[in-house]
Amino acid sequence: MKTEKVDVSEIKGVFSLILFSGPWPDAVGSVAFLDREDDRIQMEPYTPEFNLKIVRGLAADDALKHAEAFISRHSSFRSSRIAKITDDFERAVGYEMRPLYLQTTFGAEDILDISYRQRDNHIDIYVRLDPSVERKL
Repeated sequence: MKTEKVDVSEIKGVFSLILFSGPWPDAVGSVAFLDREDDRIQMEPYTPEFNLKIVRGLAADDALKHAEAFISRHSSFRSSRIAKITDDFERAVGYEMRPLYLQTTFGAEDILDISYRQRDNHIDIYVRLDPSVERKL
């Protein structure tokens, strides 16, 4: 599985919005995933339920708006990056919206390491902080 840049205008449909806050303090590393509801594939972050909030049945515009508000809570938030998540057949199965931070805060803008693994109709999502950033916290 891989991610690739996407223009926001291409994102259409109804989504379950998965808001991942992680175990880190002050909303560092919050990330949002838009899981398409019109496919048979379910995205599942590998984390305890208390690190997640899921909102179902959102139109694309509402999901994007809520995702941006969620990931922008940290005081060093600079901007966001959205990417299309594709399966092995190049089909879009969802989207990720990740925060980019002021480089002076963590030494890098993008401090997340996110990987995906598909098994049958599930996509397992693994989110971790860059190890050099995690040591600073």
